[in-house]
Amino acid sequence: MKESLRTSTLLFKAARINDYVTMKALLESKDIDPLVRGDFEETILHVALLNGSREVTELILDKVPALINVPMTSAKYRGETPLHIAILRQDVKAVENLLQKGADIIHARASGICFLPGKESLCYFGEYPLSFAACTGSEEIIRLLIGHKAPLDAQDSLGNSVLHVLVLQEDNDMVRRVYDLLTVLLPQVCQFVESLENKDRLTPLKLAASEGQTKMFNYLVQKQKRVYWTMGPISYCIYDLTYIDSWNDQKSVLDIITSSRNPQVRNLLEVKPIKELLNHKWHSFGYKNFLIWMCSYVTYIVIFTISCIYRPLEPVTPGESNSIINMKQKTLKDAYIQQEDYLRLVGELITVIGAFVILISEVPYLIRMGFKNYFGNASVGGPFPLLMVGYSILIFVIVLLRCLGNDNEAVALSIALIIGWCNCIYFARGFKMLGQFTIMIQKILFVDLFQWFCLVFVIIIGFTSAFYIMFQLLDLRTYPQFKDYSMTIYTAIELMMGLINLPVPVDVPSPPLTYIIYAIYMVFVYLLMLNILIAMMDDTYWRIAKEREELWKVQIASTILLLERRVPWFLKTQSGIPGSSLGFDDHKWYIGVEEIAEFVPGKGQQQGMKLMRSGLDWNEIRNNITKIASTQSYSKPTSL
Repeated sequence: MKESLRTSTLLFKAARINDYVTMKALLESKDIDPLVRGDFEETILHVALLNGSREVTELILDKVPALINVPMTSAKYRGETPLHIAILRQDVKAVENLLQKGADIIHARASGICFLPGKESLCYFGEYPLSFAACTGSEEIIRLLIGHKAPLDAQDSLGNSVLHVLVLQEDNDMVRRVYDLLTVLLPQVCQFVESLENKDRLTPLKLAASEGQTKMFNYLVQKQKRVYWTMGPISYCIYDLTYIDSWNDQKSVLDIITSSRNPQVRNLLEVKPIKELLNHKWHSFGYKNFLIWMCSYVTYIVIFTISCIYRPLEPVTPGESNSIINMKQKTLKDAYIQQEDYLRLVGELITVIGAFVILISEVPYLIRMGFKNYFGNASVGGPFPLLMVGYSILIFVIVLLRCLGNDNEAVALSIALIIGWCNCIYFARGFKMLGQFTIMIQKILFVDLFQWFCLVFVIIIGFTSAFYIMFQLLDLRTYPQFKDYSMTIYTAIELMMGLINLPVPVDVPSPPLTYIIYAIYMVFVYLLMLNILIAMMDDTYWRIAKEREELWKVQIASTILLLERRVPWFLKTQSGIPGSSLGFDDHKWYIGVEEIAEFVPGKGQQQGMKLMRSGLDWNEIRNNITKIASTQSYSKPTSL
């Protein structure tokens, strides 16, 4: 056993220090097992390649050719073959030698935890040799692998192809260089791979959007751009909307932008095709339908309010009356007798039908968004969809209470009215100034106010208990605002907000400890905690002020997608230009963008000066040229 261990140690040492003589003697010995493995389940060929021992590597391949495709089997480096190591070291000669001797480039997959995304990951290069070569940026090795038929469309355990993995790399210059090389070497295969989806249903373009890789996304979009016509510095460019537009795609780039919580993703709104597409959708379809939706909801909530104001009530009988209640709810039989009752019934039916429509539209939306993506993401609607679901449920509860003749209907009506009217704030997103302030309100409510309230609640409970215990020994008829625990909590809240002074009679002596606790309470809660809240809200205001316009644009995009999926199919129109009208692919849609080339000082400087002096309005010229030369975009009604 000791002899075997010593021999294996000599093997790995010779491989590590490139000791050709010792390695040859050991491999020619009949008592040596050349397939022995090290601490990480590596072979001597792995060690030789890792340390750049070229002569020993040649010797091992000649003497033990079976090792060429043997992978490491440890959990950390599982699947890593000698070819992977040679590629990572960017050793072109070693890679060429391994390929000539039959290294497997199709089934070799480095799938250990070291090579997969996670806490213990050292690098994620996509498992396959070609992906490793692409991520290291070695063009010569890429050409060698492709020359030996390495598959470009191979997908790893996460469903990512070579192009997916490239998108995830941080060196944008290297990525663009390798991407261009692959496109030149395998143009048809690249077009196919660009349409492949990983297990998250993301193509390379969508993955770039999901990761917030603005430069990479813009690069991929620019690769698909076609210049339709050019006149001087003005060009009419055509951008492919495949994977970008939400038409017939439930996980488009637009969906990714509106649902992502990554702030870097919002920068994609300034990329030309997305900016132009959203602008076209909003002005041709979204704004009009948004106004109709807003007016319909306001009308609906007004009808509900009127129905509540004129709900069926009747005076209580003398025997049932008390000093507070003078009216009671009519029974269902007596509620609909007179003509005005039936008029109110129409409003009530509209209210119930509207609540049903809201429920069947909001619940699927919340399920589709998911709990994780919905909460904390102000761009997808904030609390409003949840509030509307709660409102709809309350309406059905009110219907049940009306049928039972229960007087608690007034409580449910009051809450429903508050929720219904507060939801009108949702429609402020359609207007730039109001929409930005609603974002601010949501951030303050659900971040600052919520955290502050959690702290204050604990403090109030503590001081309320102290007040209640002290006043238990006194005549509670003299101190009615401390008569029970719930009333004491309410009094503590009033004190905290500065609405009242300590509610004790001036002419009746009170325990001195009461005033001491009151003074401590006011300093701690009224002075300290309230000022902390003001400081927190001020900090949030200035922090969000820098990005509120960006968030508002995301809200507009989210509203457009929501309208597209809720409007009846016969009213929906696809935005852009069909490929058939441009002589391109009939199955694709495009959007046209007018672009003006940037002025470059030098050769055209004098000409540029002449144009400026001539007083020509380039905006007017551009519009006139567009009318004459550009293909008119039209919309085709169809269903999603």
